[in-house]
Amino acid sequence: MPRAMTSRSQLRCSLLVLLALCAACTGLHRPRTALDAVRQHSPAVEWNAASLIEADLDQDGRADSVLTGLGTDRVVVGIVRGPVAAGTPVSTLEFSLNSGGEDALCSRDVKITLEPLGDEAKTRTGRAGMGINLHDDKCDAFHIFWNPEKKKFEWWRL
Repeated sequence: MPRAMTSRSQLRCSLLVLLALCAACTGLHRPRTALDAVRQHSPAVEWNAASLIEADLDQDGRADSVLTGLGTDRVVVGIVRGPVAAGTPVSTLEFSLNSGGEDALCSRDVKITLEPLGDEAKTRTGRAGMGINLHDDKCDAFHIFWNPEKKKFEWWRL
């Protein structure tokens, strides 16, 4: 004949069920694509799925993903260091629109392309890396690259 559960046993069972539900729920929020990852990182940005490009930007031997997005008064570049999984690092760089500053673009109509980095960016393996060219065809382009010393993405422009 089964014994009645004590309140301590009921509490343990309730906690186990709650933990199991929490574990299941966290699986629902894992990014499956680079677009999912940038949307989770910056949900207020309107991300452009068609802008997606992939390349090994941080020279770790794995493909990274880059997308552009639009905020209210800015263009955002989202970089997902691959492969995409729970906890995948996401970096964003923001560029204002029409503000006239050094970090400003002249138009919302932006494009990103891959570009080879110069000789100064060769890795310890001796191969040159890839960077990102962000341009709107109205003002000078931005050149985005991985800085291995600072372990982050940075940019420069003429």
